[in-house]
Amino acid sequence: MRNRTPISLFPFLSVLICTMGVLSFLAVTFQILGRAPAAAAPRREKPIDVRWIGAPPHVRPLLVECREGGAFVHLASGGPPRFFSRQTLEREVTIVKELQAQGVAQFGADTSRQALWLYFKAVLENERQLRDSFTLSLHRMEVSNLAGENFRLRVQRYPLLLVYPQGVESYDLVSYLLESTTRLASGVEPLLPGWSLPYQKRQS
Repeated sequence: MRNRTPISLFPFLSVLICTMGVLSFLAVTFQILGRAPAAAAPRREKPIDVRWIGAPPHVRPLLVECREGGAFVHLASGGPPRFFSRQTLEREVTIVKELQAQGVAQFGADTSRQALWLYFKAVLENERQLRDSFTLSLHRMEVSNLAGENFRLRVQRYPLLLVYPQGVESYDLVSYLLESTTRLASGVEPLLPGWSLPYQKRQS
């Protein structure tokens, strides 16, 4: 009787199982990567109410949202806010700087901030480049506080700047126009990305 040498199948089965495992892993990976990405669920913003806490009863805030693309100004009438793009605000800053340089040239290098403020109050209304601008809106609101409709109603309106994380550059432009052309006091409030303001008439 011939002696037969025993054959072990252990190495062969091990390699086969490993190969099958790798192929299964690759098949699952390709299937996952090949799927079309599911449509992301729309992010719901949380509406919030903004109030100027601690302000006297006659003070009414003008809400200005500083976002990445520009600024939304909420009107006193409660209608949809007006939007001023960042490019528009940058253009206004350039014009205001030119007017400021003209004022300094007219009054001298030692021109005080008070003199420049009076200069802006005199020229902004007639500046064609700033017609229907954010700068002109601030100017008219200040004039109304001093001797116009707001003064008659014994109401004072002041800007409240609501700054989103991506709206810092818009805030810089808005605050420059505000500080350069007016003496209006203003408030600043940081907002989170998921917060939004309901576009409705406010009593605060």
